[in-house]
Amino acid sequence: MHFNLEEQEQLAEFKAWWKQYGKLLIAAAVAISLAYSAYVGYGWWQQRQSMGASKLYETLLLSAQKQDIPGTLRAANDLQDQFSSTSYAGMSALVAAQVANASGDMVGAEKNLRWSVDNAKVDSHRDIARSRLVSLLIDKGDFPEAQKVAAVSVSKPFEALMLERRGDVELAQQKNPEARKFYQEAWDKLAKNPEAADEAKRLLKIKLDAVGGR
Repeated sequence: MHFNLEEQEQLAEFKAWWKQYGKLLIAAAVAISLAYSAYVGYGWWQQRQSMGASKLYETLLLSAQKQDIPGTLRAANDLQDQFSSTSYAGMSALVAAQVANASGDMVGAEKNLRWSVDNAKVDSHRDIARSRLVSLLIDKGDFPEAQKVAAVSVSKPFEALMLERRGDVELAQQKNPEARKFYQEAWDKLAKNPEAADEAKRLLKIKLDAVGGR
């Protein structure tokens, strides 16, 4: 194939440009291709994780409804081991803890609550677990640990509840002035929240009145 002078000059310029930038261009194309493949692969992996976790969570709920305690705890453990990156794992720990507690298995209840506190991917799951763990520790009489768990910051929707739990810890030790302080702080937050449940307000008000609050 023959090229005229102008085409030869253009070809020479292209060869020079390719020599300078060709490798960079190829590297960029490869990087984009790899990034896209990783994105697609991660999306596929997430979908598989979610589907697997969903099915296992259904198994857990069925076991809980049948009061199959070993089955419920086993399903929760499998979810935590195999699908810890999903929200189902955090929910499973809450269900398992409730079932274990109802059966008198305080060790199993605490284990699942602590797992959710440390590993749940959803803030509300962690905060609910923390609140229930404080109550469990109060029942055990482990007040120093209960105070430690209750003192950790939580998301804004759960601040009033955690203040109430801190009051519960003090009240369990018959420290009424300290309990009143936390209950009052909790009430101040809860009373300003139009979305707060009436039952939650009623129960907190009973506690506050019991320790001489206003």
